[in-house]
Amino acid sequence: MATVTIVKRPRKKKGPSYIVQYVDPETKKKKYHGSYDRKGDALKEKARLEVAIDGGEQFEAQRTSKTLRGKTVRHFCDLCQQEWERREKEGSLRPATATGYIGRLKPIKEAFGNRLIGTVSKENLQNFRALEAHRNSPASANRYMFIIQQVMQRALREQAITSDPSASIQKLSERQHERKIFLKPNELEVLLATAAQEKTRHYMVLAILLAVEHGCSRQEVLDLKWSDVDLDFDDSGTIRFFRTKNSQERLHLIMPRTREALLKRKAHLQEMREKRGIEVMGDHVVGRLDGTPFTNFNKAWRTIRDACGFDKKLNFHDHRHTYCTNIVLAGGSTKHAAAMIGHNDPRMTERYTNLEGLLHNPVQDKLAAHYQNT
Repeated sequence: MATVTIVKRPRKKKGPSYIVQYVDPETKKKKYHGSYDRKGDALKEKARLEVAIDGGEQFEAQRTSKTLRGKTVRHFCDLCQQEWERREKEGSLRPATATGYIGRLKPIKEAFGNRLIGTVSKENLQNFRALEAHRNSPASANRYMFIIQQVMQRALREQAITSDPSASIQKLSERQHERKIFLKPNELEVLLATAAQEKTRHYMVLAILLAVEHGCSRQEVLDLKWSDVDLDFDDSGTIRFFRTKNSQERLHLIMPRTREALLKRKAHLQEMREKRGIEVMGDHVVGRLDGTPFTNFNKAWRTIRDACGFDKKLNFHDHRHTYCTNIVLAGGSTKHAAAMIGHNDPRMTERYTNLEGLLHNPVQDKLAAHYQNT
């Protein structure tokens, strides 16, 4: 049987508080659970805590593990962190992705860390999400919910809980906060000309072209290896991209400007390695002179972007919008764009392309003539 107690404690400035404590089933030590201003709230939480410690909801046949039902949210956050760190070492999770996941654990620990995993309700999680959406954005709130769901799923697998309170929580709509920024051809020329003047020109011009002419994400640019590039195929050559986010692989014929930039990059690497006697340690295209990969090129990108003086605040990821948008403007459909950019779900591509109305429309031409005649 669970041992849960309520301790009444006086306060100087306002009425008493009610401290809920419990005995850890594993260590048999008394632990703090929470503090409540009203006795009714404390009694309600006491009853819920007793059910959680005794093995989950009373009507459920499945029981939880005795050794884990007394564990806190922090414990399962730490287990998730260990798993992500292991996957990063294995190479199945990118360092930037692992860092992002682990970074989002901190606010979750602050909000729920000391609570028993079985006492966190759907309402608690929705309130946390609402606060994050208000402070930042629905997109940010959805990312935190994704991490919470990983923590809860880990607790479910370990049989510390009998049901996942986050499972039925739907994503918030991000449509209002979707970025619609893209570059027109003349703006792209300005960007490339600016990049060609910077110290980082030997790799940033190529990085930008890979993004705007092949729809590469930052991760795909950083992961690209010379073994993925075949410059001898036909007249243009082929290039292979793999996106770990959705395990999508795509093969493109190389666009002329990108091919030229690849040849320049290859010649530059060969020249500098011979000149400085650099030992080749890796095969990455956009990376250090020895072929080892960059962690990121954020600073180099911001320097180029700011030097262009665009009114819009352009992110590197916006080049994927530029790519998809120009596919549509060139006469392609969202289905073409989805296949070429590597989206599993065509609905995702619709967020990148919202310009179908700008395509040539004979009916609209007739409507314009009708208005002109009247």
